[in-house]
Amino acid sequence: MINTKPCGNLADTLKICKQCSGNDQCSIQFNAFWDRQHVGALDCSVSGKHVHIHVLYVKPAFRELGIAKALLNFLQADLPGMEVSCAHAVKPASHH
Repeated sequence: MINTKPCGNLADTLKICKQCSGNDQCSIQFNAFWDRQHVGALDCSVSGKHVHIHVLYVKPAFRELGIAKALLNFLQADLPGMEVSCAHAVKPASHH
């Protein structure tokens, strides 16, 4: 696991690890763990100098703590100079 600097209200225990399959064209998944609990993930694919984000997810109990931002910052630091794109964002339905 790779330690990252805390972002916003995050505890010092946020860790992000990377899994990659393939070489030039690969799928990469960044997983965020807080106190050993899986709290979020970013799934993307890399082709040449282009990164396409397929999924960016943070568990509901951990939202608005800066975890998604930490995952995106980690992606940019890990793959500097790459062009990043993503599909349209979909917000979950509110339950009233």
